[in-house]
Amino acid sequence: MEFNLPENTTLIADTARRYLKDNYSFEIYRQHIEQQNHVDASRWLAMQELGWFGLPFAESSGGFGGTLLDVAMVVRELGAALCLDPYVDMVVAPGKLLEYIGSDASLAMLSDVIDGRAKLACALYDYHAGNQVLTPSMKLNGKRLSGQKNFVPDGGFADTLLATALADGELVLLAVPVADCETIRHRALDGGRIANVLFDEVEITDGMILARGKKAEQALSMLLAYLQALDCARMYGAAGALYQRTLEYAKTRRQFGVAIGGFQIIQHYLVDMFIDLQQLESMLLMVAVKAESEDASRRERASTAAKAYYADKAVRIAQQAIQIHGGVGVTEELDIGHYFRLVTHCSLTHGDRAHHIKRFAGLDEVHPGE
Repeated sequence: MEFNLPENTTLIADTARRYLKDNYSFEIYRQHIEQQNHVDASRWLAMQELGWFGLPFAESSGGFGGTLLDVAMVVRELGAALCLDPYVDMVVAPGKLLEYIGSDASLAMLSDVIDGRAKLACALYDYHAGNQVLTPSMKLNGKRLSGQKNFVPDGGFADTLLATALADGELVLLAVPVADCETIRHRALDGGRIANVLFDEVEITDGMILARGKKAEQALSMLLAYLQALDCARMYGAAGALYQRTLEYAKTRRQFGVAIGGFQIIQHYLVDMFIDLQQLESMLLMVAVKAESEDASRRERASTAAKAYYADKAVRIAQQAIQIHGGVGVTEELDIGHYFRLVTHCSLTHGDRAHHIKRFAGLDEVHPGE
């Protein structure tokens, strides 16, 4: 079955590819990973002018009404370029959470995100809660917030965190100034900046509470499915780049007087990589359509199945690329090892393969025969 992208989506992908080709490179990436702040002012403004800040959000929210598929094509190109600009972490993720909440206060904050005035990040993963984001270990006791969030992707730049906590057994979503917290930032596996954030008796006002109860759970559940789909998009971009670079390497690298691409074992590796890449493309198109469905069962099945599949096949492509390149594939001077780390990182964020396999089995028990 042939599936063609909508013309507008193809245009968005082509524009993103040209922009990154002209404005980003492996040399810039190498400089970027050593910097504390991953927001380059000129590129950040260029992304806003390209319409990327408004793309993920409905026109009624002040955005441009782009679909998840549209956003996935941008993120795919970011992955292919090894781009560390925190577009997903500081625009898409906090913005979609605010949009899903849908209150006057959250939509006002979303407007600031689209206009580039807000510097927000999502703090969803607790020190003791693992991947169970709907049941965080951080507690809101009265007006005081205490706990620790790990793996907060903020590009070294955010000044407000959208954080989860439990208040009297009920999930709450809060907007907390970073200045009120103790923050330690460090480099993630993909080269980006993440933070561990300690909330020590932080005072919470009523205006900082964005949502609670079922509304908070629904917004967070929808966000996670959306972000898992974008994890897949980023991995697909990186896996595609790895395949193309490995194919060219096999054509030019010579041993025993011939190109290594002539060796049968290398040909088998390349064929396996190509087949896996085709299957990953189909899976990405599926999850990009279904992961923003209003049907919770359809949405969660698609996102968790895709993430489990990508955490296997995309990682295998990265491993085979390293295998074919040999020792040079893991040097800092060649981009292959950096793509490998990006794919590995994305395979772990928002739940690793084991988590999603177990989760999918649980969904099958809840919704048998669907």
